[in-house]
Amino acid sequence: MSAAISIRQLAVTFPGGFQKPAVTALHPLDLTVERGAIVGILGPNGSGKTTLLRVLAGLQRETTGLVRVLDLPADATLVRQRVAYQPEGPLPLAVLTGREFLQWYGCELRLADAVADQRAAELLARFQLANVAQRRVRTYSTGMQKRLALAAALLGEPEVLLLDEPTSGLDPLGSGMVIDVLRERAQRGTTIVMASHHLQEVEQICSTVLALHAGRCVARGTIDDLLGTGDRTLTVRGLPDSALNGVAEDLQRRGGELIDSGRVRQHLFAWFRRLGSGPNSGPQS
Repeated sequence: MSAAISIRQLAVTFPGGFQKPAVTALHPLDLTVERGAIVGILGPNGSGKTTLLRVLAGLQRETTGLVRVLDLPADATLVRQRVAYQPEGPLPLAVLTGREFLQWYGCELRLADAVADQRAAELLARFQLANVAQRRVRTYSTGMQKRLALAAALLGEPEVLLLDEPTSGLDPLGSGMVIDVLRERAQRGTTIVMASHHLQEVEQICSTVLALHAGRCVARGTIDDLLGTGDRTLTVRGLPDSALNGVAEDLQRRGGELIDSGRVRQHLFAWFRRLGSGPNSGPQS
């Protein structure tokens, strides 16, 4: 099976004007994304993340290089029907209700009314927005608008999903919901490329990471490749504190060293998510 995304020597330069020099947003870049993968694009503001997503979405022409999405040019009409792009920023047509917004987007995708209505209802429920579906989008919190934007991106059942800061403005419960949905979609074969500043979430969900700086690729690889140190950890349960000295001495005799003997604790993110796991809970912002 061919890759979902194939990039060869992609570069993007914006022409200058009014005595301003041209700006190279992306220097020559190679990238291959397999189908069903979740790739994280990292980098500071101005590093080229959004430009790369816009090229893949067919909204920005490359200056040089070759870009293929689902074996077709990124700006091909057939590709746009199979790719969804969620940009960062406020939603358009905020005077519509949440349900009307998804229905309008379904018309843009040329979905049959019955299909759009059914998918909209399912997505509103999945993102815990069904109870506010009749409210105007302009009354939604930032987090609610973000979840509605992702629901719209998923409305057309895309094969490739391009996301710009999908969890920005979300509380931990909302972020966890988005992560769960993206994992579900990837397991069903959807290819996901997401730009994010939320490093913990990228570490949780992404199979591969691409780091950009000033338009150049400065690192790439799997999370294990990039973060692995070669050290090993040993977790022990039920050992009394009085036995730690003996364990440390035994490790030293075997060529090792006891680095940390502190108490094991759960991650704050996981603990916070469990607070909202009750039947009436859910993110409200």
